[in-house]
Amino acid sequence: MTINGNNDGLSRRDLIINSGKAAAGAAILSIGALNAVKTADAYEYASTFKYEKLDPHEVGQVTYENYFKRWCTSSVIAGFVEALKKKVGSSWKDFPIDAYRWGHGGMAGWGALCGTMPGAGVIIGLVTKNTDTAEEMTNDLAFYYSYTELPDFEPSKIIKAQIKHMTIAGTPVCHISVGRWMRAEGVAFLTDQRAERCARLAANIAMETTKMLNAWVDGKYAPKHQPLYNVASNGITSQNNCKDCHGQYVPSPNKTYETLKK
Repeated sequence: MTINGNNDGLSRRDLIINSGKAAAGAAILSIGALNAVKTADAYEYASTFKYEKLDPHEVGQVTYENYFKRWCTSSVIAGFVEALKKKVGSSWKDFPIDAYRWGHGGMAGWGALCGTMPGAGVIIGLVTKNTDTAEEMTNDLAFYYSYTELPDFEPSKIIKAQIKHMTIAGTPVCHISVGRWMRAEGVAFLTDQRAERCARLAANIAMETTKMLNAWVDGKYAPKHQPLYNVASNGITSQNNCKDCHGQYVPSPNKTYETLKK
């Protein structure tokens, strides 16, 4: 397996074991994770979906245009499918783009993982046909999303509104990412400006994914970031921005749901 672009001969199993020794070996052993990862080495799988190199900006533009009827997850998928229908055909012709629309807004509006990345992950997984390659790419994409000032995509024609700000999310979590931008822009969620921001952000994610897949086709893709970084650092699947929500920034809900009282 490749880590940070260097082939050091470590499998994902080795990474978990070594990180457990350094950070949280007792916790990992206690939940039986050590046994589970014995079957988690990389493997290839079958897929009929072929990929040919695409123009990143064209994929981004189609993604941007689709956002306003399909929202984030399906719009990213549409950016690829519409191009690959023309260039490759075959299985892409009948691809169910809107089967993934539920991923919008962090899964049906729950504000979890930004829906742009599951959309990109679907495409990556279908065309790379290797579990580690797909994980390395989606991991790089999460780092790109979290630590790049976005959105910087410029549409050929603005559909909803002019926007002024780019922000660094610091996380791939939808509600933190969009909330941070909304604070900078000074707008509410149900506004044209916020919709415009998310459409452009979806385009950025589609473009970055295209660049990675194009490099992969040329045999030049190498991961930029360590897989399972937060497991190695924290001993659990996690992030390092807990206090963004679980601290002084916890929102006060307007309604108490009955299920939360039980």
